[in-house]
Amino acid sequence: MPKINEDEQEQIRELFEGKMQEEVYIQFFTADEDCQYCEDTEEILDELNNLSDKINLEKNDLGNGKTEEYGIDRVPAILFTDKDGNDSGVHFYGIPSGHEFNTLIEGIVSMSNGETELSEDIIEELKNIDEEVLLQVFITPTCPYCPRAVKVAHEMAMHNPNIKGEMVEAIEFPDLSSKFDVSGVPKTVINSGAEEQVGAVPAKTILDKIKTSIQ
Repeated sequence: MPKINEDEQEQIRELFEGKMQEEVYIQFFTADEDCQYCEDTEEILDELNNLSDKINLEKNDLGNGKTEEYGIDRVPAILFTDKDGNDSGVHFYGIPSGHEFNTLIEGIVSMSNGETELSEDIIEELKNIDEEVLLQVFITPTCPYCPRAVKVAHEMAMHNPNIKGEMVEAIEFPDLSSKFDVSGVPKTVINSGAEEQVGAVPAKTILDKIKTSIQ
């Protein structure tokens, strides 16, 4: 049985045909053991890959050469790159199911057409960030507000190569959730705990906390 039903597949195919402009490159990392949702995540990606000839999907086993190249230490992991294989900073850790499935779809479209919903003022301020920034957005698939928080992190990464935006499925990675005391989602952890923000907030709020974290 497919992960995406026929009606949804047709809607997504039409969206991709209408919105996608350039090819999108996806690296998927998996493991045969100790990964409850790797197989399900792979099936989702395979089905999406079949809906557009502009999607280029490459699969990797955890521990191969690209694991170190991209700094992947947990699976399932999804990241977008450019055509030359350079990391875009847009990462997913955990199965993109529930509300986060739409985040994956929107991410594919945004990576293809280069469009985001960030204001010009925010984009200009992001250009001034010249230090590395890690945004880890902890989510659960049933959280209706989480996609907004993930989208902010991913779009910031798209506009500045110094920024990495990660969706982290809190239940799949309990050690990481415990490390950052994740008791509610969405929770955005900035630079490994230098700053944090609970809830889906405007991009300006996250930007201000990024600035504080690197001062």
